Amino acid sequence: MLFIFFKRLQTIMFCSAVLFAVCSSYAAELKTLELLRLRTAGDMHHVQVIALFNENPDYKIILLANPARLIINLRAAKFTVQQEKIRLHGFLEDVRYSMMSDGYSRMIFNATSGFKLEHITAELVQNQIWQLVIDLVSVSEMEFQRVIQKQQSQRDSAKKRGDKIQKNQLKNRLFTVVIDAGHGDFDSGAIGVSGILEKEVTLAFAKVLRDLLQREPNIHALLTRDNDMFLRLNERIMIARHYEADLFISIHADHINVDSLRGVTVYTLSEKSSDTLEELAEYENKKAALLKDFSSISDFSEITDILIDLAMRETQAFSIDLATRIIDSLKKGNVHLIKNPHRYAGFRVLQNPDIPSILIELGYLSNAEDEKKISDPQWQKKIAVLIAESIRGHADMHMWKKTSFLDCDGLYMCIAR
Repeated sequence: MLFIFFKRLQTIMFCSAVLFAVCSSYAAELKTLELLRLRTAGDMHHVQVIALFNENPDYKIILLANPARLIINLRAAKFTVQQEKIRLHGFLEDVRYSMMSDGYSRMIFNATSGFKLEHITAELVQNQIWQLVIDLVSVSEMEFQRVIQKQQSQRDSAKKRGDKIQKNQLKNRLFTVVIDAGHGDFDSGAIGVSGILEKEVTLAFAKVLRDLLQREPNIHALLTRDNDMFLRLNERIMIARHYEADLFISIHADHINVDSLRGVTVYTLSEKSSDTLEELAEYENKKAALLKDFSSISDFSEITDILIDLAMRETQAFSIDLATRIIDSLKKGNVHLIKNPHRYAGFRVLQNPDIPSILIELGYLSNAEDEKKISDPQWQKKIAVLIAESIRGHADMHMWKKTSFLDCDGLYMCIAR
């Protein structure tokens, strides 16, 4: 028995080392975030801060009091814009950069008076150039203190509930959802009865769902791919891990020889697949391996078993919670579902030990009626709205465990003293 224990311990240690090596290799390929330009505009009543970056800044906003300051938290960044050459307007009096000991960086704006956030946008304005725009409005000292007190009261209330402030809470994170459009490039996926390609409908739907989720103030949605490109299964997972995703959703459309079968299906992870889905999962996994020299820690069955064993029960519970919410929402929206729509399978994209993950099959491209609906933009919008509502409810239920956001007049900030 003791021998078995140490043998298992050695395997776990090896598994951890492999995970670290894979993560380190992926991180090394990431571009360094760089501030390309920073300027402000406005007067003593309204100020706009405009920052250009070489890639998505994935920012976190913090508002500080005594004195009034605006903090933009970023991952480790290169600041090529000299702060002394930046012309400030209105109630902003100076700006400085700071590198944090935990590998993060900050842009700090000092203000002469209290203010509040009116609007924030971050968008890709041209190839490889991202623009972050923050609109600030001056408020009285009394209103500024009221905003601070309101948020501090909410924070204290959260502490009384026994919430623990975790590392990612201190980073002031949004609830991050990574949406994975299945297949891509030479891997077209399933082919519909009229020639519709799975890779095309999954990407179209993923974009619709992403855009809907981006309208939510407490949700940050990203795609693993936003064009016709191929990603290995482990690359899709690593993208989710890089962005510290709170949720991973893989989008697919099915195909089967029974052309009468139709309807939406939602999968969550199980060591033992339901029905004959084990064969389907193995087919998808092996196909990816043949297509692109696929290699992953999941290729080692013993390591896979241990990773699944080590997965937090909380993670699986969250996955099941979301799957249940989505199915209930689709039923209420009169969407046709397959019999027993919540199913369990061993798809590799679901094997995230600490990221709740689901896989949604939009329907069967082998069924003419399903194919027509799946490729219809209006149908895609209807389904995406129902799924987005489910994700919002799931996020509201669970994000206090993942973030320290406190509501302030519809915007999400964290007040620190």
